[in-house]
Amino acid sequence: MVRDYGQRLPYMMRMVSNALSQDLERALRPFSLNHAQFAALAQLGLEHPDGLSGAELGHRAGVTAQSMSTAIASLLDRGLVVRTPHPTHGRILEVRITAEGRRLVERAQEAAKSVEDRAVAGLTPAQQDELRALLRHMTRILGLYVPEVRSTTA
Repeated sequence: MVRDYGQRLPYMMRMVSNALSQDLERALRPFSLNHAQFAALAQLGLEHPDGLSGAELGHRAGVTAQSMSTAIASLLDRGLVVRTPHPTHGRILEVRITAEGRRLVERAQEAAKSVEDRAVAGLTPAQQDELRALLRHMTRILGLYVPEVRSTTA
């Protein structure tokens, strides 16, 4: 057992997560986006252009339903997303990205990528792949959403 709390993996992961979150919030500020809003736009613009429910967006972003609901309301007010009834489940409203939302998330993605690039700058591509695999494994164990695996090396 690790006796030095600073060497415990959950502590170290939390510290990295906090630092990345703060850097990402700063990078997204010029776009007037927070993490939940950016995550919703990225999911809708890059992964699911046909739309997702607010609950599913919250799950995929790792935020509470209330946080995602607030994020979606702000995006709706700005004309970055629209909500439409699900074609077969009348009680479900799907969120879809607008053309303006797509343009904004594409610009914001560049800023977010610079945060990621800085975080992994000292890791080789093989180390990055290994870290991704380990984090995906831990995420699955914890019962969280795990995105599809995409090759990052050519």
